[in-house]
Amino acid sequence: MTQETRVVETDQFRATVGNYVTVGDHLMPSFVEVVFFNFDEPDSWVRIELRDNIPRIVEVGWRSAPTAREIKSKDVRALDFTDLIAVFYTAAVRDGRGADRSPDQDADFERVVRGILEERRTGKRRITGEFLQQVAAVYRANIDHAPTEAVARTFGVKHRQAGGYVKEARKRGLLPDTNQGKAKA
Repeated sequence: MTQETRVVETDQFRATVGNYVTVGDHLMPSFVEVVFFNFDEPDSWVRIELRDNIPRIVEVGWRSAPTAREIKSKDVRALDFTDLIAVFYTAAVRDGRGADRSPDQDADFERVVRGILEERRTGKRRITGEFLQQVAAVYRANIDHAPTEAVARTFGVKHRQAGGYVKEARKRGLLPDTNQGKAKA
């Protein structure tokens, strides 16, 4: 099931969410592009595409407007690739019940993006129920081949940290219990 491309725009960012494709029991966007408007600092953007059922960053950039300062190395350092995929892409993932995004879902997406902009300033990742639902969705979508490794790649963490995310998702009932060596979702 697919839908047309959707755009959510505010004075701080513009997010474009591509057509949805079915991956396991979830609908995942074929791409997500986010452009940040930074007034007196350089604008930046990222494009995340779904490749082999895994969201991957395929483009990142900065542009300095005539009224903005030049691009500095701190701009590059401030960009957290883990957050880009973890929040912007997975915020657009939907369960398999329907691909249509309502205005409420657009508002939720906007709230999530605003939240990550705030978290970007503090440099912390919060392990929320919503984040763990995203971990569970990635795990289930890759259940047939190295699901914990897919979580690690998607969220830009080491395998051990991804295992911690999966363990916490199981603890909160988002994934079923499993026997060692036998992945279940």
